[in-house]
Amino acid sequence: MKFFLKDDKTIAGLFGAVLIAFVWSCAGSSYKQMAISNPQKLISIEDSLLQLRPTTQIVNSIALAHEILGDSAMGRGDYEKAKKHFTNALKLAPNDSLYIYNQLMAEGHLLQKSGKKNKLWSSIQVYNKAATTFEKAGAPHYYIGKSYHKLGDKDFDLIIESYDKALALELSTELRKLVSQDREDVLTREKKLKDFWK
Repeated sequence: MKFFLKDDKTIAGLFGAVLIAFVWSCAGSSYKQMAISNPQKLISIEDSLLQLRPTTQIVNSIALAHEILGDSAMGRGDYEKAKKHFTNALKLAPNDSLYIYNQLMAEGHLLQKSGKKNKLWSSIQVYNKAATTFEKAGAPHYYIGKSYHKLGDKDFDLIIESYDKALALELSTELRKLVSQDREDVLTREKKLKDFWK
């Protein structure tokens, strides 16, 4: 077999380039592993990593760490922290539809949680944006119904319509049970009110 390399320096240079590419590849995958196993640790060194010339893998790993921490905060009901993490993920990956959706849902939850009338209307608008980001997701429609319910628990048509739309789309098993239960509660209240006025 014949090699067309001129000397040992060329071979060393080629070997060095391959070694650097391999190290960068391994570093990227180790940051992704860290994002999954210890996202807080990766976030703690985020500024240092981003000050260097970060690779796409490193940027994506940091965004993933923010997503994981944001999901965790959402699960605890800490919507302020969740929104912060999803916003940070969006700064790193501005076109990622999942990050956009999650940030909108966290914002909608914050607005809804306030219970103030103007913020409830704003939450409906934000949930609608989330619904257009992921058209198959039922969760935004459920929370639209919850916002209508908080605005006035006698606007049965809007509440039931929102719950029905949620049930027609993709929901987690747990959320599907909640939507079904809340829908039944609204139908029961509507029937009681109608029977009262007969």
